[in-house]
Amino acid sequence: MTIPEKLLTLLEKEKLCFLSTSHQDRPHISLMNFTYLREKELIILTSRADTTKMSYIHHNPYVALLFTHLSGDNRPPVSCTVYGKARVAEPQQDHFYRQAHLQRHPGMEPFITGERIAVITVQIQRATITTIQDQVSNWSAEHASDVQTVNVNEG
Repeated sequence: MTIPEKLLTLLEKEKLCFLSTSHQDRPHISLMNFTYLREKELIILTSRADTTKMSYIHHNPYVALLFTHLSGDNRPPVSCTVYGKARVAEPQQDHFYRQAHLQRHPGMEPFITGERIAVITVQIQRATITTIQDQVSNWSAEHASDVQTVNVNEG
């Protein structure tokens, strides 16, 4: 899978994202620490097992994640919404993912290794990337080499 460079930069340099879940027409959003594992092409998140987001993921695993980079003047020069399928990590993978997440976020142990903390992985299916010039690019893992750019200001 060839992830667009702007998205890859956000995934590798940023540490926070917004996770959007929904169930029965009720949306929920959470600010999350994340880790991107390039070699596995997935995003790692952790959450207490008894939260709204976890309940929603169990009912509807399709999620959206918003990543953004804020410049010095607090304007987001690039933002990206990633759409994917969330899964609770299997026990045999849990330790590996948890350690990778902890390495990326030292000092966040209570949110990563604490009691009743679940590891969530998100496989990226598609993304929408928006620049400060209002250029919108759509990308799909299914058609990884095909990035379509739309100029929203035309017309």
